[in-house]
Amino acid sequence: MNDELYTELLQTSWRRKLSAEEEAQLRAWLAAHPEAQTDWEEEALLTQQLERLPKAPLASNFTAQVMQKLDLEVARAEREPQGWNLPQWWRRIVPRLASGLVLAVLAVTGVVQYQNYEHTQMVDSVKRLTPVASVMQPEIMQDFDAIQQLRYVPSVSDEELLAALQ
Repeated sequence: MNDELYTELLQTSWRRKLSAEEEAQLRAWLAAHPEAQTDWEEEALLTQQLERLPKAPLASNFTAQVMQKLDLEVARAEREPQGWNLPQWWRRIVPRLASGLVLAVLAVTGVVQYQNYEHTQMVDSVKRLTPVASVMQPEIMQDFDAIQQLRYVPSVSDEELLAALQ
């Protein structure tokens, strides 16, 4: 039933009555394809039944109604944004994400700059101490631990010291 001739004759029979030549072509085709005979008869019966139905009346202002609908469609299309048709939630989120991203970049940049500053300060202090450390004698550092331990000895008031000296 995929034959083009059959399809063409079927569509023609929907629009008008077949001519004698078309009827002869149809009979020849149906003789070669007897399995399509019932399909053809059903289609012909359906077409006859549809022709018997009364024509649907059109409203007197049918054209005006159609034109009004078209105008509404055109107006709606003009109101809608052209190009990117992003959902409403996406239009609200993108600016917030962008501002958040800018703040994050600024924060990270500030932290990195502060770390660089601290590193520079440390390098400068080491540079200042290097000449002093090269001049110091190792004997000076010999009693360093004992001196450090003196920090933890409780302090005594001056009156107690005076009393101890007398």
